[in-house]
This record gives sequence, C-alpha cells and structure tokens, in this order.
Amino acid sequence: MALKSLRLRAGRCEVSIRRIPFQKFGKSLLSSPMAPSCNSAIIAEIVRGQHVESCHLGHAVVADSEGQVLFAVGNHERPTFPRSALKPLQALAGIMSGTAHQFQFTDAELAVICGSHRGEPRHRAAVRSILEKIEATEEQLHCGPPAVVDVATRDELIRAGQAPTAIDNNCSGKHAGMLALAKVLGASLDGYWNIDHPVQQKIQRICREMCGVDGASSLECAVDGCAVPTYRLTLRQLAQGFARLCAPQHLEQAYGDACRRVLSAMITEPDMVGGIDARDSILMRALPGMVVAKAGAEGVQAMGIVHRGIGVAIKVEDGADRPLWPICVAILRRLDLLPEPLPAELLKAWQAELKNTRGDRVGFVRACI
Repeated sequence: MALKSLRLRAGRCEVSIRRIPFQKFGKSLLSSPMAPSCNSAIIAEIVRGQHVESCHLGHAVVADSEGQVLFAVGNHERPTFPRSALKPLQALAGIMSGTAHQFQFTDAELAVICGSHRGEPRHRAAVRSILEKIEATEEQLHCGPPAVVDVATRDELIRAGQAPTAIDNNCSGKHAGMLALAKVLGASLDGYWNIDHPVQQKIQRICREMCGVDGASSLECAVDGCAVPTYRLTLRQLAQGFARLCAPQHLEQAYGDACRRVLSAMITEPDMVGGIDARDSILMRALPGMVVAKAGAEGVQAMGIVHRGIGVAIKVEDGADRPLWPICVAILRRLDLLPEPLPAELLKAWQAELKNTRGDRVGFVRACI
C-alpha cells in the first residue's frame, strides 16, 4: 500500500506529514497477541491541581488458595512475567530440599533469599554469610554487578574507588539460595541459571504446584533481569501462589513446612526483603504478621494475606512502579486489613504526593480500585 502524504505550507517552511499504515511494519499493532487478552482498566490516576492529568491502565486480582477469584479489576487471566515477585515461591525449592536445615540459615538469610535487597550493609553481610556456609564464592554468582540502590552504600563504594560487584546486586540473595540448592542436589554449581539445570527444574515444578498450573500445560519461561529463568503466569495464578503460601495448613506437609519457614523469615525480617524504604518492607512492618509482600519489575506486585489464604496480584500495563503504592493500600482497605487511622507510612502512600523541583506538593497519585 502506498504511503499517503499531506504537505502543509507554513510561511516559507514545508512540513510533510506521512500516514504509515500498521501493516507497513509486517503485522497490525492491533493484532498483537496481547491486545485481545488485555482488557485493561484504569487503576490509578495522576491528579495535578484539581484535574486528572494522566492515568495508568492495569489489572488487579484477589484469589484464594484454590484459584477462585474473590475480586478483580481488568483481566485476572492476563499473563505476565512476575519477575522478582516470584522469589518467595522460588525460595521454597531450596527449603523443601533441605538447604535451610543443612546450612542452618537464619531468618535474615532466608528473607534475603526471598527478597530484592538494596545493597544495605546487612543485606551484603547476609549474602556473604550464605556463601560462606555453602562454601561458594561471590564469583560463582551469575547475577552480575548492579547499579547500587542504597545511597549510603553507593557513596561508600565511590569514596573507596570501588565498583559494585555481584554481591551488591539486588538479586544476589536469590542467586546464593540457588547455589545452596545446587549443593544439596549434588548438582554442578556452574550453569545453575540454565532452564535444564536441576535447580531450575526443581523451581519450575514447585512454582507450577503452588500456582495451580495444569500439569499438561507448558510453563513458558524467559530470562529475568538477573539472568535466571522467570515463568509466565496469569495474574490469577500468581495470586493463587501467594494464597497457598499463606495457607500452609491446607498443603501437604513438605509444602506446608516450607511455606511456614518462608512466612516466618519474611515476617520476622521484613527489612531484609527490600530495605528500610522499600514498599515490601514498609507494608510488612506496618502490618506485622498479617501480610507478606513482594514486588517485581515492570509494574508487578504480589501480596499474601497470612492466615486467610488470600493472594493478591497487580500488573500495571506500562510497567510503572508509581501507582503501586496507592493500589496496594486500596486493596488492603477492601480486605479490611488496615487500622483506622492509617499508620503514618501508609497514609502517605494512600495518595502518593507529586512534588515540583522546589519540593512543593502539586498533586498526587490515587488508586481507582
């Protein structure tokens, strides 16, 4: 099909506007495999002054341990890669195989295995301790060096003239846990990141069981940001996985015992899951023993409601993190989990402030759930 062209004259300047049909690029954008299944809803609005300036589309689902949907906005069957939100379920593979018992992991060490840490001193010390206990080295971590999130740690490295190393990576705890699993399985520590390695095969089986994935269905995978597999799940399945994590009494003993250990570690050491200022850690500190939370990249958030066997999964379509705080608070309010008045940290999150370069409040982000 020929391109249509319209020429506009503006004084001595000419501007050419070209219409390019979707088919010019091989496939219509409207025929993307994601388009029919999206059915997104407006889940958050950005308010500046008295008016809505923009909005975020997305999905949220609350499900029980059987996968029954209790509440949903958007498309609860929207498939996505949970990214780091999957870490507490990935950690179950090691615990069920005996890593926590064999290496006498502390709650802090298990929490950092489940977490996306910010490179704070406690985080790095916990990962080093895991590596020491399993007789592995930092060089065997496949996650690679990161951009350090914790400002104090970053400044310390700069002053010392040092570059970040793999242990500073926010996924180094997960990788150390995978090395521990390779040890107890008697598998090679090299290649633990490959999909056909016993470590990843074990993790995949447990994720399928926890998330209620049909055994006859293939569990698609891709490479996560830290170079290990991440698995494509629907939001309902992710919510079901966190619901089962929080209902260990309904699982067979091996799964139930492992879930209790993960819950204990995350609840006892919430700051090891994220960091002092991380959303996951703040939620678990504000609601001690009631909620476990784990964020993932590209606008994903998962939560489990302890003792109620309920899971929550959220996906922001544009991958933004910005609206997740007010959405989390809105859902927890719907579930009657929040005290009144709200704790200060959650009240601030309920309508996340927008500030200008002078630090003045000029608007806020609010949930539409």
